[in-house]
Amino acid sequence: MNELFVNMGQLSVLRNTGILTTIGLGSCIGVALYDPVVKVGAMAHVFLYKSHKDKDPKALPGKYADLAIPSLVQITINQGARKERLYAKLAGGAHLFANLPTKTLSVGEKNIRAVKQQLSIHNIPITGQDLAGNYGRKMRLFVETGIVIVTAIGKDSKAI
Repeated sequence: MNELFVNMGQLSVLRNTGILTTIGLGSCIGVALYDPVVKVGAMAHVFLYKSHKDKDPKALPGKYADLAIPSLVQITINQGARKERLYAKLAGGAHLFANLPTKTLSVGEKNIRAVKQQLSIHNIPITGQDLAGNYGRKMRLFVETGIVIVTAIGKDSKAI
């Protein structure tokens, strides 16, 4: 089976078969969109919550939540998905550095809020999530079934 790795700031799409995988989800968010009728799955590895087009005009489309979600929607539609059938599954958003002060939201919390806000703007429901905590994750979307498996060192794998 074809396995496609989605690195930081990237997004990818597959149709009918294959696995989309992203690793190293600390404060980053793995976002998987899926249309079960046409079996189109897409994934982004969102690095930060808000783009700064003037400072980073050549940013990868999956780097920022406010750019990644619209881009994910578009690439799924380009592969035959329908926006009204899409749903999302999320993993990541951890607070990995416990010694840093938490007077303000951590990067992970900001990422979680931004991704959820963008999904809400696009009317895409979240049907599964494994968010926050203090550990990194790996996320795999099995395109044939839409199942997403999240793994973390020292923890049981879970389907979300």
